Amino acid sequence: MQRIELNGSKVYVLPVIKGLVSEGEKVRAAILETRPEAVGVSISREELEGLRSYQGEEIGLSALEEAYRAGLEEFGEVQLPPPCYLEALRTCEELGIPLIPLDMNEELFSERYCELVGGLELVKESFFSRRIARKRFDMASAEAFVLDYDRKVNGGRGIAALNAEREGHIADVAKGLAAGRSHLLLLIELERCGGAVRGMALDASDL
Repeated sequence: MQRIELNGSKVYVLPVIKGLVSEGEKVRAAILETRPEAVGVSISREELEGLRSYQGEEIGLSALEEAYRAGLEEFGEVQLPPPCYLEALRTCEELGIPLIPLDMNEELFSERYCELVGGLELVKESFFSRRIARKRFDMASAEAFVLDYDRKVNGGRGIAALNAEREGHIADVAKGLAAGRSHLLLLIELERCGGAVRGMALDASDL
């Protein structure tokens, strides 16, 4: 976990790995330790609404998502929706802490996706998806796998640009949340955490 100063607010930033069951315990511990005035989470408004209405129904996965789950299972039990987000919702509701989405809403994401990701990149992604089971990833740790997966799967120019915009959006929303609050906790997916923190234009120090 990192602590940074933002507009006079003490902001704790916790990178999370989507899918690992053990991440839920980490999130709950961070919320109980920091007791923030609000928790920001790197999902969209629509995804947060989906978590609130989730009733245990099965979630279908694409070939790329199946490969992600298979790799991540080398480091522990994996569940969907991501336990890091479900536990954030449960703990915040239990403690009466506002849980606020940081990522682009679906309309903005779709608009920027169509503008940034060209047809050739979509064709390449389709071929990559068919061969994903034969790809090799860095399995030194869960963190190494997630970052390597992100680099290889989302490395196209358009997708990379879109993810950079997502990081900037997360940073901008975090800055708005900091206004008028003394301390916050931000739960940001590991892949986007570094860029989002840099987007806040602050020096971060390890806790």
